[in-house]
Amino acid sequence: MEQPRRRGRTSDAERADRRNEILDVAVDSFREVGFARTTIDAIATAAGVAKRTVYSYFGDKSAVFAAAVARQHAYVENAGGDQSDLLAAAVDIVIALHSDNSIALHRMMIGEALQFPELAAAFYESGPAKSIAFLEKILLDRHGRKAALCADQLYTLLLGEEHRRRLLGLAWAPTPERAAQLAARAVGCVLGSDR
Repeated sequence: MEQPRRRGRTSDAERADRRNEILDVAVDSFREVGFARTTIDAIATAAGVAKRTVYSYFGDKSAVFAAAVARQHAYVENAGGDQSDLLAAAVDIVIALHSDNSIALHRMMIGEALQFPELAAAFYESGPAKSIAFLEKILLDRHGRKAALCADQLYTLLLGEEHRRRLLGLAWAPTPERAAQLAARAVGCVLGSDR
């Protein structure tokens, strides 16, 4: 049974933890019943918070979904000041986007994109577009304008056939070592090296 939350101001760390708990519950619901059948009421109940808490953190259900997708792309914010290490960024992308949660959200979005086109657009903007811009900046800063034009191809290579097999339930998430191999191969293809 969940401990009752104390009254009064919550710290930033407590707010971040609560936000993540709500997103964990939401991802589980999206995975199990899809977007249409997930409700704010169900998310709030499962997370042990009031419905108004979910609304105050995120807004509507679409915003909860967009936040869940953005969280899977948190490596963009977590890169810190030194965003120049392309290979490290590529490994982070492979690990994040081949994770169980990312695969679940991606599967759900594929199944519901035509019914919820605005949600599909939010998925793309909160996830792939943000990550491609992240890669583009690193490529531009470290390898020049010509390489930066290949950011979307690099992102596609980082997903690759292994990601498709994950979506189809034919493969497990790559180990950190395998993620490093996939990332090095993709970076090598884009930069024309023998990585």
